[in-house]
Amino acid sequence: MLTLGIRYLTRSVAASDVADRRRVEWPPHPGRVFMALAAAHFETGADAAEREALEWLEAQPAPQIHAPAHAERPVVTHYVPVNDKAGPSKAALQSAAGLTRTRQPRTFARAWLEDDSAYLVWPEAQPGSRFGVLENLCGKVTRIGHSTSLVQVWASQAAPERPVNWLPDEAHGLERFRVAGPGSLLYLERQFNQYEIDEFFGLDAVASDASDKKRQKAAKIALREKFQNQPPVRLRPEMSLSCGYAQPRDEAEPSAPGTVFDPRMLVYALCREDGPYRHLDLAATLQLTSRFREALLQHLGPEPPEVLSGHHGGAPSELPHMALLPLPFVGREHAHGGILGVAVALPRDIDPADRQRLLRALGKLRHEGLKLGALGRWRLGVPETGASPLTLREHVWTGAPLGARQWATVTPYVCDRHAKAKDKAAYQRELEDAIRESWRRVRQSSEVSVEVVVTPVSAHLGAPASHEFPRLARKDGSQCRHTHAILIFDRPIAGPLLLGAGRYRGYGLCRPLGEDR
Repeated sequence: MLTLGIRYLTRSVAASDVADRRRVEWPPHPGRVFMALAAAHFETGADAAEREALEWLEAQPAPQIHAPAHAERPVVTHYVPVNDKAGPSKAALQSAAGLTRTRQPRTFARAWLEDDSAYLVWPEAQPGSRFGVLENLCGKVTRIGHSTSLVQVWASQAAPERPVNWLPDEAHGLERFRVAGPGSLLYLERQFNQYEIDEFFGLDAVASDASDKKRQKAAKIALREKFQNQPPVRLRPEMSLSCGYAQPRDEAEPSAPGTVFDPRMLVYALCREDGPYRHLDLAATLQLTSRFREALLQHLGPEPPEVLSGHHGGAPSELPHMALLPLPFVGREHAHGGILGVAVALPRDIDPADRQRLLRALGKLRHEGLKLGALGRWRLGVPETGASPLTLREHVWTGAPLGARQWATVTPYVCDRHAKAKDKAAYQRELEDAIRESWRRVRQSSEVSVEVVVTPVSAHLGAPASHEFPRLARKDGSQCRHTHAILIFDRPIAGPLLLGAGRYRGYGLCRPLGEDR
């Protein structure tokens, strides 16, 4: 085992997310930590044993992570002096005669930490004799991120003091963190460009020394031919290799039969950035999911796969595909029905490459934010393990792993086909049969049957009545009918349970009845 501990000496972190410099990068990406180790290596003599240890470390699989909870500080724009330049300036700050320094706006993303220490853990790593070298190298690291993000780093061969809360998981990752890989050290070395920079300034020193005319002339020729009399540049490194990460799950794989949707949903908190409403009303489900889908398709690029777009050859797909659903605060005495989060439900058999394409698109959307017109601008945040509202815990919506027998709609079921009976009792029976047929379309096991009770109001406190929701439009321009319902299965099933014609757009969303899980 190898553990790298990182103690943030000010109990705060200053490190900008590479995709959105207004936001803090947290947890610290393993790639950023590796760059800090590499910088310490290059800046202290580039010892050969350190290089070998770093090459061994970059070849290890992505580490597990423990990162304490954090609270981001509001981003403030600072005006800071930049490099000297010749000529007059309007800025009042003067650094030397004939030189001026202008001030440019800069932002520094920061966050306070609940605890001062984070850990990177490689459980199967066997560093052997390299451990002492890595331990010494860690002692040279003074910052990770901005120069004010002061740290103490150490190496250990014991488990960390805190349990890990982020695990590498390409199949079900909710986040993507930058990591090192084979060749990372060589890439950083090329970007740092130390050898050419040393050569340039060595030649420049000789070219300035008139004591040996022959050497001086040769140096000037070399400076002109190789460097065009300009110092070589150091390029900012960009660690492009990334790995999917997910938070640990307490529950085991579902033991109850489920639906065509994977119970491991992608859950995001819906956080207001600006706008008139503290929470979106559940009746705004269609506006939310429609805009969410449009934004995702833009980031997915041309020709997104059928499992994500829901279309095949220009026509609606007949196969299970991505569904977007609201996560409202319902089912409690004082529930207000406001949408606290949004989830993405995917088919169980989705190709891993398609899932990763979706995660990349979601990453872009999270940094861009979700613009909902008059409803404001909203950000998608990752719920904190153990600290998030119950509404944002997926087992509340899936009943996993043991499942539940009694379910009820939170958003109304939209009829796949309209009941035609004129008699009220017969009409109710037709609706019940339609809902049973919808269940048969999404069930995983043909052995599970269901009884249906149609009702105009939801059995979950806080959810609006069915008539308060906007109706879906049919192809002929008429409106689809919808209703709430209670479903009682002959055995426990696991969700997510989405039924009816609106199931991919947030309608027909069911939640288990009974005590909170």
